[in-house]
Formats: sequence, structure tokens, C-alpha cells
Amino acid sequence: MKIVGQQIRLAGSDLSNHLACRHLTTLELQVVRGERAAPDWADPDLAIILERGDRHEKDYLAHLAAQGLTVENLGHIDHKEEARLLAETLALMDRGAQAIAQGALSDGGWFGRPDVLRRVATPSKRWKWSYEVVDTKLARETKATTILQLSLYSELLAKIQGTVPEFLWVVPPGEGFAGEKYRVSEYAAYSRFVMKRLRGAVGEGASKETYPEPVEHCNVCRWFKECDARRRADDHLSLVAGIRRQQRDQFEEWNAETMAKLAALPIPLRERPKHGSKAGYEKVQKQARVQVEGRTEKKLKHEPILPVAEGMGFCRLPEPSVGDMFVDLEGDPFVGENGLQYLFGFAVLDVRGELKYEKRWALNREEEKKGFEWMVDEIMQRREANQKMHVYHFGGYEPGALKRLMGMYATREDEIDRML
Repeated sequence: MKIVGQQIRLAGSDLSNHLACRHLTTLELQVVRGERAAPDWADPDLAIILERGDRHEKDYLAHLAAQGLTVENLGHIDHKEEARLLAETLALMDRGAQAIAQGALSDGGWFGRPDVLRRVATPSKRWKWSYEVVDTKLARETKATTILQLSLYSELLAKIQGTVPEFLWVVPPGEGFAGEKYRVSEYAAYSRFVMKRLRGAVGEGASKETYPEPVEHCNVCRWFKECDARRRADDHLSLVAGIRRQQRDQFEEWNAETMAKLAALPIPLRERPKHGSKAGYEKVQKQARVQVEGRTEKKLKHEPILPVAEGMGFCRLPEPSVGDMFVDLEGDPFVGENGLQYLFGFAVLDVRGELKYEKRWALNREEEKKGFEWMVDEIMQRREANQKMHVYHFGGYEPGALKRLMGMYATREDEIDRML
């Protein structure tokens, strides 16, 4: 997002951001207008993902070149040089370049810089050929925001070549760089709807006040600290653990719009909620009360929710045993086609009752295989020594990872079957 002349010029990332959080659009607009400064923000995880994304794109371009295609790369031109970028992109398209990397598309109000423009045989109104948009993405599953962004690029491309591209392409990591194609016409109407909504949100008559509702995008947003501070200052209902948006709306109607007011709401409820059961709302009120009491008394508080009963809950856990293993696997999903389990570790109580931690690091496939075999062998050896031992883990990730590694390396099949 930037101001060009007297007009707000929007980009594909602004479209994705608006779909994720309307308040984010308001904040970015205020920065562009000079009404506030952008926050200092550094995310090492994001930096690694960006580095991996650049590497994936370079590998794809090398793949195209190996297929005999001539790749024209405009990546050396800074995105701030928009006029030069647009002119050189159009010149390459006029010449019929087979693949254009890091080109630029614009209609004045919108700007996009797709990873690749691929020439296809379908004629356009402008040339005897046309182009389709290709984007390289690390994600295994294509997200709605990706399709939305590529739909914008396809619309900008259609205005240049006079013909709507038939497909847009997403290339995830994988052998052969097999792209996933999506028909542009199937997403065009929704794309235009979101584009219109965003244009309205940054227009002169748009509301200047939005609220930082917590959304999934908060986890990767540079404005998280500011928005979180605002919610805490307001004692916002979203701070109540486990509360749903529908419940928040109902409590606000009942004039319990803060966590403190919700904690003081009389129970049992006098009114019936519009949606859901009274019991669900009363449970949320109890949670708010516990949190407010803990905040006031400056200590952690809890209330038992379920009675302790034989054969129920934690009472179903087996008795502790020497040799019990507490296993944790750590993996990086962006390495290669199947990700990489880079750490195999477990904690175990020895005969003296002291906790001991053992681990194996894996930085390549060979080490990953050895780490997997070591982990399985350690489990089986302890199982042979003590039939009452158990393996504890955090969730479904560990069994799933062990099964996947067993299939990938065709080793320890009998042991995994016995375990599971």
C-alpha cells in the first residue's frame, strides 16, 4: 500500500491482509498517510521462511531453464522502481518471452509482482500468444489468500493482454515442480468482491475506526504487540480462555462487555442466550471469574472442573514405572518434499529416580534415518527390559511421524506395528 499522486495504490499483499484482518488494513493505511509509525518488528521464523521461499523460486526457475525455456529475470530491479519494472515487463511480453520472473503488473490502482509469467500458446487480443501467472509457494496446501492474490494478478494481466488467462498456477515444493492449476473464472467474482471491499475500506468515506479482533493472522503480524496491548487495556472479552465470538456478542448485549463485568455477571443466568446452551455461557463466566480473581490476587488460580473418579480422566493413566519414556520429535515441514525430523529426543527416569535426557540431531536424510532407528530401538530395548513401561508424547504428531518415517525408509516396520 502506498500513495501515488492523490490515490491509494494497493498490492496483492494488501488484499491478503484485508481478508485476514480488516483492522490491519486500517493500521497500514494510517502508516501510509503518516498518521502513525510502523512498529519495530523482527521475526526470525519469518526470515527463514522467506529465505526458503526465495530458494524454492530459484530452484523452479532453474528447472524451467533445464526444460529448455529462456527465463528473463527482473529480480534485480527494486520494487520501488515501479515505472521501470512495468516497462521492462511489458517489453518482454511484447517480445514473447517464454518466462518472466519477478515482473510487474498494474492498472494504476493496483500493483502486483508475480513470481513468474509463463507464455502459453493461447492467442490474446494483443499477441499471438498470452501469459498465465505462476507463483511458487512453500505451503503444502494452497491457501485462499494465495488464490486471491493470483486472481488479482490474473485480472491485471487480462487488462494488459486483452484476454483473461484460463488458469493460474501454484508450484509447491516437490519432485518435478508439478504445478497445481486453478481456473481463473471460478475465482474471479469473489476476487473482485474482496477487491471492491478493500477499495472501500481505504476510500475517503470509509470508517476510520476498526477494532483489533483476535484472528489467526495475529500469530505472524507485526502489529501484534500494539493490538494485544489495546485488548488488555480494554479488558476485552477475547482474553477469556475458550470464549467464542458468538458468546462475546451475546455478553456484550447483556452489558457484560469486559472480562471484569463478565466475572461479576450473576449465575445462574436470568436470560436465555440466542445461540447455544446456558451451561456453555455459565462455564465461560466461571472462567472469567477465575481469571479476574487470579489477576486481582496476583497468583495463578484454578477450580476443579471434573471430580476425581476411578477409571476416569487422569485416573486412567497407568502407574509410573522405571523406564517410562517421554518422547518429543521436532521437525521442519519446509525441508524438501516431506519435511525433515531434525531432533529425536526423550526423557527417562533412571533407577535412581533422576530424569535423564537423550537426543539425536538430524541435519540430512541419512541422519534422519539413523535418528529414527535409534529412537525405535531405544523404545524396544526398554520395553523388553520392563513390560510395564510406557511411551508418553504430546499428541498425534509423534505416532504419525514415526509411521511416515517407517514408510519412507522401509525400516523398523515390525517394531512400529508392535508399538502402535
